[in-house]
Amino acid sequence: MTLLKNSLTLAVAAGALLAGGLVGCAEDAPPPVAKVAPPPPPPEPEAPKVTPIKELMARYDIDGRVNLPEERAPDNDADRIAVLKFFDAFARGNADALKPMLSGPDAVLLDGMVSRGEFSKATGATTRIDVRCGKEDGNACALAVFHVAEAFEPQLWQFTSRDESGEFEAVAAPPKIMEKLTGDDWIGVWYKEVRAELAKADEPDEVITLAQSDFTETESESAAADPGVETPSAPGGMKGKRTPGAPIDAPKAPGFGTK
Repeated sequence: MTLLKNSLTLAVAAGALLAGGLVGCAEDAPPPVAKVAPPPPPPEPEAPKVTPIKELMARYDIDGRVNLPEERAPDNDADRIAVLKFFDAFARGNADALKPMLSGPDAVLLDGMVSRGEFSKATGATTRIDVRCGKEDGNACALAVFHVAEAFEPQLWQFTSRDESGEFEAVAAPPKIMEKLTGDDWIGVWYKEVRAELAKADEPDEVITLAQSDFTETESESAAADPGVETPSAPGGMKGKRTPGAPIDAPKAPGFGTK
């Protein structure tokens, strides 16, 4: 009985020590590290705010014949205002407002059209101006199709905007360009046709091939033609040939003979 009692006492003591050891280990362990959520991504930059074309047309009193759809308009107000004012001058036939917005050569052409009465005649018959804008080779561009009576007159300009105005420079118009303006990228098509025309201009008008004849006379032919003359011997004794390594006679000075 005593032995059994002692065994139970040892078992209880061992259990108490084990439990104490476990508690001690738990107290000595480092606390768990709390997971930190990653910082939120930076906000995306806001797209530049642009004023709707309808509002700009009302603000600047743009002629209603100028048609610039929102989806084909520039992506900033400065360019939008410059384009609207430029084509408003065409629609109203206002050469005085148009001239300051033209490049030097185009302004000279405008003066000529005004003096001959061509500008007022063309703009007076304009019923609509369809405009679309884009970029080509980094340049801002505006392409307009003028509805003049029953005809369509397209023209492309490169431009830069400044102080609610701009400077426009006409791009050369390839032949029959209106028939080739298809698809969504009319400005790209226009430039493609310009490059093709420039490449044609670099080609020669006619390639002339000249007949060639070989007039080189061999030694045997020369001797047969004049049997009384021998080919002089070169150093080494071989007619017409120089022994490898033999000196080459110095050339005669031009215009002077040997004595």
